[in-house]
Amino acid sequence: MTALFPIPQTAAITMPPPQFFTVPATPARRYYAVIPENCAMDAVPLVVVHGISRNAAELALRFGELAALHGIPVIAPLFERGSFGRYQHVRDPEGAPHCDDALFDILADAAVRFGVNARHCDLFGFSGGAQFAHRLAMLHPHRVRHCIAAAAGWYTMPDASLPWPLGLQDAPVAIDQAALANVRFDVLVGSLDRQQDKALRRSEAIDAVQGLHRLQRARRWHRAMRKAGFSGGLTIIPSLSHAFSDAVQLGLVPLVLDLLGTRRATVL
Repeated sequence: MTALFPIPQTAAITMPPPQFFTVPATPARRYYAVIPENCAMDAVPLVVVHGISRNAAELALRFGELAALHGIPVIAPLFERGSFGRYQHVRDPEGAPHCDDALFDILADAAVRFGVNARHCDLFGFSGGAQFAHRLAMLHPHRVRHCIAAAAGWYTMPDASLPWPLGLQDAPVAIDQAALANVRFDVLVGSLDRQQDKALRRSEAIDAVQGLHRLQRARRWHRAMRKAGFSGGLTIIPSLSHAFSDAVQLGLVPLVLDLLGTRRATVL
C-alpha cells in the first residue's frame, strides 16, 4: 500500500516510548502518554481517542513518533468498556461515569506530571473515537482548539431542533455558542468506507438525516457544519475503507499533523 500523504523519515528521532498512567485515587482514569524531550512547557497536547477496539496504546505509538518532531505531547485516554460504557456519547445515557470529566482529570494529571497545558487540547479520534471527539468539542468548546474526526459512524448535527446526540437539543451540558464558533472541525473518511458493518449505528432517524454509510454521513455532516458557519475541511482518502492500520499506511498521521499545523501557532 503506497502512502498518499508524505511520511517523513523519523529514524533519527528519539521518541520516548508510550508510558501508561493511572490518575491517583481514580483507577478508571487511565491513559498513555508520549512526551518528547523537546516539549515546551505548557505545550498544548494532542489527545488521540481510540475506537471500540480500545487501541489507545497503538494510537499513542503511531502519533508519538511524528509528533516528537514538533515537540507535541500526545495523550491517549483509555475508556475501558467495563467502566465507561458508550463513551462515544461523552456522557453515557445509562449512567456510566462521565467521559468528559475523565478526560479533564487525565489532562490535569498530565499537567502535574509533565507541565503540559491542561486548559486546552487538540483532538483526534478514529471511528468511535471520532464520535467522542466531535461531541466533546461541542459540549466543551472552551477546552478544544481543533477537532479532527476520522471515519465516525454517525454525528451530532449542528441543529437545535434535533434531540441529543443526533442534534443539539437538550444537550447534557449547556453549549457555549460563542466559544464553539472558535473551534475548527476537520473531517476525514475513506473513499471506500461505505459498508454497513455491525459497528455502524443505524436507525430511521440517523439514516434519514445523515445517510446510509460513513462516507455519506461525513459528507452530510461537513456540509451541515459549513452551512452553520464552522470552519474546517473534508478530506476523502482514496482506496481506504474502515481500517485504522490501513489509514496509517496511507499517511494518516502526517495528514493530521499537517491539518493541526494551521492552529498550532495560536497563542492561548
